[in-house]
Amino acid sequence: MIKAYMYVIAFLIFASGCSSSSDDSTFTFGKGSYNFVMYDSTGKKIMIKGIMKVAGYQGEKISGTLEYTNVYDENFSGYSSMSKEFEGNVIKKEKKVWINTNPRIADSNVFWNMIIGKSSMNGEWSYSMFRGAGSKGKIKVTQIKE
Repeated sequence: MIKAYMYVIAFLIFASGCSSSSDDSTFTFGKGSYNFVMYDSTGKKIMIKGIMKVAGYQGEKISGTLEYTNVYDENFSGYSSMSKEFEGNVIKKEKKVWINTNPRIADSNVFWNMIIGKSSMNGEWSYSMFRGAGSKGKIKVTQIKE
């Protein structure tokens, strides 16, 4: 009977260890290349696909380049102001990433606000201009295995 309790206790310890490790993200965000897909506000229609290359990562600051591999809707608000360079911030403790797709101008930008998940980063993009908020949609970023 004591052996049965020991097995139960061992199982509970093992199970609690597994459940706490599930909070750890297997998706790691740092220097490297990532695929991204921007969707419309419903999350269904693909607007842009591309590759984000993180070249600089110091403290919470990140920077790099954006390559647009497929543009499905060049007429959506904000596309014309997106550049090939980006800057942003990573708040590891909160698993949040914020990206400005055109750091060279202040009044017409597309921003990405994402959460680091277990297998990708997901969030929302929004087009912001001097007169206020414009269009918005969903974004997903996945790691490119090199």
